[in-house]
Formats: sequence, C-alpha cells, structure tokens
Amino acid sequence: MKQSRQEILDYLLHTMQELTQDWDYAEPVSPKSLLFTEMGLESLDAVVLGTAIQEHFQAQMPFAELLAEIGQQQRDLSINELTDFVVTHLGAHAETVEAGRIQ
Repeated sequence: MKQSRQEILDYLLHTMQELTQDWDYAEPVSPKSLLFTEMGLESLDAVVLGTAIQEHFQAQMPFAELLAEIGQQQRDLSINELTDFVVTHLGAHAETVEAGRIQ
C-alpha cells in the first residue's frame, strides 16, 4: 500500500517527538526541525532512526549514503528533507516490488 507524503511526514514527526522525550529538547518538533544541530541527533540515533523507518515501511533505503552526503556537504537535515528521502525511496521500492510481480 502506497502511503502519501503527508502520512510519511506524520509518521516521522511522531517518531521524532517520541525520541526527543528522552533528550533535553523541549521545542515542538516540526517539518522544518533540523535533526542534528537543532534537535541534537547523534550518529547512533541516526542509525536507530534509519532502522526504525526501514522496519516501519518494510523497505531498504540508502541511509548511509544520505548521511555521508550531508556530512560531506557539512549541512544538516530537516524532517521535511528526510520525508522527501523516504518518499523517493519508497517509490523506488514499490516499483522494484511491482516489477518482480510482473516477471
């Protein structure tokens, strides 16, 4: 079942709100929230988040490449950008699954 961008965003916002309950982050989580500089996400947290997203959507996604890219560019990642990444890779995953069914 294909999920809309809004459903994916809602899932990510909810997940980040749950994660930040254990941190010293008291601000509301929004689509513009920056994961590392603003919310204080650590590299291990990013791995846990990536794993949780893949398990939730039952799809493999290249999180290592995403994190390497933002590290090279020395920039942060917003929840909106993470949503776009998930949407893109879920679309690619759905196409691969569908192609496997056709053959």
